[in-house]
Amino acid sequence: MSNWKLPWNASCLCGQVKMRITAAPVIAMACHCTGCQKLTSGAYSLTLMLPTAGFSVEGETQVGALHRDDSTHHYCPRCLSWLYTTSPNLTAMGFLNFRPTMLEDASWVAPFVESQTAEKLPGAMTGAKHSFERWPAPEDYGRLMQEYALEGARPR
Repeated sequence: MSNWKLPWNASCLCGQVKMRITAAPVIAMACHCTGCQKLTSGAYSLTLMLPTAGFSVEGETQVGALHRDDSTHHYCPRCLSWLYTTSPNLTAMGFLNFRPTMLEDASWVAPFVESQTAEKLPGAMTGAKHSFERWPAPEDYGRLMQEYALEGARPR
């Protein structure tokens, strides 16, 4: 299945930062770690891992959040919406983690993998096909991405 109906437009809550996605995501994930819970004020964060070559930003972002690892969390400087995350590991592989709730239509987005379930809040359900107590092992990502390419949720 390859019909992604690209490109997609996205923006922060106030519209000051606009984004455009021209390449299909390689996986959709939910993270249950306590850091993501606090960043989202929710039970988990939702991510689409995108090829950096298929992602563009119009407007300035500001960096904030965790600072305890090598991830860089990008926010709108006006409304403070969490937009996307970069890290040296992701960048080396040509990817970034995008917050799909910024899409004009995120109604189709569903996590395929959930991680950090050891920190999961009681009652938090994602419907993800695969679940990991911490992170998937590096050798698992290729298989998970292949499965997502075949079975992952698509825009309607």
